[in-house]
Amino acid sequence: MILPELSETLRKISEGGEAAFYNGSLTDDLLKDLEDIESIITKEDLLNYKALLKTSSEITLDDGMKVFSTPPPASGVLLSFMLNVLDGYNLTLSDLEGDDNTIRTLHRVVETFKFAYAKRTDLADENFVNVTGLVANLTSRAFADHIRSLITDNSTHNISYYGPTFYDRFTTSTAHLSMVDEEGNAVAVTSTINARFGSKRRGMRTGIVFNDEMDDFSSPNITNIFGIPPSPANFIKPGKRPLSSMCPTVIVDPQGDVRLVVGGAGGSRITTATAYVATRELWLGESVDTAVSALRLHHQLLPDYISYETGFDQKVLNGLEQLGHKTKSANVGKSIVQAISRQGGMLYAASDFRKGGTPDGY
Repeated sequence: MILPELSETLRKISEGGEAAFYNGSLTDDLLKDLEDIESIITKEDLLNYKALLKTSSEITLDDGMKVFSTPPPASGVLLSFMLNVLDGYNLTLSDLEGDDNTIRTLHRVVETFKFAYAKRTDLADENFVNVTGLVANLTSRAFADHIRSLITDNSTHNISYYGPTFYDRFTTSTAHLSMVDEEGNAVAVTSTINARFGSKRRGMRTGIVFNDEMDDFSSPNITNIFGIPPSPANFIKPGKRPLSSMCPTVIVDPQGDVRLVVGGAGGSRITTATAYVATRELWLGESVDTAVSALRLHHQLLPDYISYETGFDQKVLNGLEQLGHKTKSANVGKSIVQAISRQGGMLYAASDFRKGGTPDGY
C-alpha cells in the first residue's frame, strides 16, 4: 500500500512540528479536507487548541502502594475509586478458591463497577464543569469505605440505588502501551481515534484518517444507542474536551519503585478491564500474564446486565444470577489490556492475546 498524501503530511510534521498541523503548511489542506466531510471544526479551533499537561490523580492503598492515573476528562479517577473500594476487602488468593468464594468476590467486583459507572455520568472536562468535589470523593478512602458499606453480599440492586445522573455511550477503538526502562522509569500511554477507523473518512489532500472524538460528547435531546438520556456534564462546548474511558496507570510500591504499569483499549470496557486485571495481579495471587488472560466480566450500569466473555464458568454465572444479576455473553474480550509487573526485581510483561502481539524488551 502506498499513501503519498499521508507520507507528505508526515514529512511536513517531522519538519515543522505541531505548528505545521495547527497553523502552518498543512492547515489549509486540513481544513479543506474537514470541509469535504462536513466537519464543524474551524481554523479558530485549530489555532486555539493546546495539549494540556496535567498533574496525575493519586491515591494510596492500604499497603502503601500509590496509584497514579489520569485526571478528568479521562477515567483514571474511576479506576482509582474501584481499586480503593476493592482494596478494603483485603482480597487474597483464597477469594477465588471454590465456587462460593469466587461468586462472592466477583459479585463485589461487579457491584464496584456499577457504582463507578454511576459516578462516571457526572464526570466531564474540569475546565468547564466543577468536578472538584466528585474527584475528591473518587480518590478518597473514606468515600470508598462508604460505597463498600452499600455493597450487599446477598443481592444486587436496581439502577437508581447506585445514584447515576444519566448514562453516556461507549466507544470502541483505542490502543495502549505500557513501558518500563532499565532504570525503572515507567510510562503508561493510551491513544484513540474512538470508533474503528475513527470517522471512516480520509482526507484526500492530507491522507489523514480523521477520528470521531466528537462522538465522545453528549448532545441535548439525543439518546445513546441504549435509549438513555445523555449526560449534561458532557455536552459539547467550544474548547471543551469530551469524557474518555482511558486510564493509563502506574502503580508504585511504598519505596517508590514501579509495581505495575497497566492500561487498556476497548471503549467503556477499558476501565473495568484495567481494574479487573490489576485486582487479580495485585491481590488475588495471579501472575500478570494469568491476570491479563483471565476471562472477564464487565458491567457499566446500563444496560443492566453483566457482560461475560465466552467460556466463563457457568456455575459462577448461575451464582451471580441467584444474587439478582442478569448475565449476557458479549464481546468483553474486545477490551485489550497491556501490563508490566515488577516483582522481586524482575519485570514480567503481558500483551493481551485477544488482540495478538507479544511483549518486547531489549
